Amino acid sequence: MKDFVHTIPLLGGKTTTSMVRNMRIPDGKAYIGIIAFSLMLNIKDTNIERALIALTAGIFYVAYSFAINNCFDVDTDVQNPQKRRKNPIASGELSFKAGVLSSLLIALTGSVFAYFTNPIMFAIYLTMLGLSTFYSIPPRLKSKPIVDIMSHGLFFGALPFLFGAYLDGMLSKPEITMSVALALYSFAMGIRNQLEDYESDLKANLKTTSIVIGKTLAERIATLFSISSITLMLYLISPLDAMGVLLLTSQKVYKVFDSFVVILLMIYLLKSLVS
Repeated sequence: MKDFVHTIPLLGGKTTTSMVRNMRIPDGKAYIGIIAFSLMLNIKDTNIERALIALTAGIFYVAYSFAINNCFDVDTDVQNPQKRRKNPIASGELSFKAGVLSSLLIALTGSVFAYFTNPIMFAIYLTMLGLSTFYSIPPRLKSKPIVDIMSHGLFFGALPFLFGAYLDGMLSKPEITMSVALALYSFAMGIRNQLEDYESDLKANLKTTSIVIGKTLAERIATLFSISSITLMLYLISPLDAMGVLLLTSQKVYKVFDSFVVILLMIYLLKSLVS
């Protein structure tokens, strides 16, 4: 606690800067984008003030998820130079106590904003926080095969979208389908993250899905999840065009899938706003 209290007056100091870096906002931009996307889909049916409150809560949620993950990923991040640079705790710039306490403050602040949305959104928000927390802290869902990918698909895919989609107090069938599509893509993202951390996770003796099934199969499953997600999105925009997803089966470059998803989400948003 002493470490954390001493950081409060040090605005602009190294510790404060490290606490801000620990949120890893740039790395979470895609997940913030999911929340912003779902809010914009429903902006016509509610007031802008509530949407801004929800977006603020969403930003705090993503910041918390990355911050608390950094706190408990020290054992693997210290063995990965690229990850160590993104983790102030692993690099020794920030103490574990200050990291955890600042993370809890972020979660509490976000919850306050979420409280002023609506009861269902608030319940979804607390559920996301719970899953995100137990994904990182012992016994760490992220080290449990299958559960690691499923939980990632929920708290960084379906639930953030549903949080924003409930801005107008209801869910449509297309929104439910979109939440499934985003869950599938988040499954793929979770596997991709594990593949990036494969060697350091092996050294830390973690049993992630990718380590249990092996790199080759993990890559194939990530591709399958990606294509399934894109197929659903295409179906929502134009059912006939969903057949064109077969052209993607020859693609194994994840950035191609990412670009496709961003383009499809933008098209879907524009279609919804003008309809």
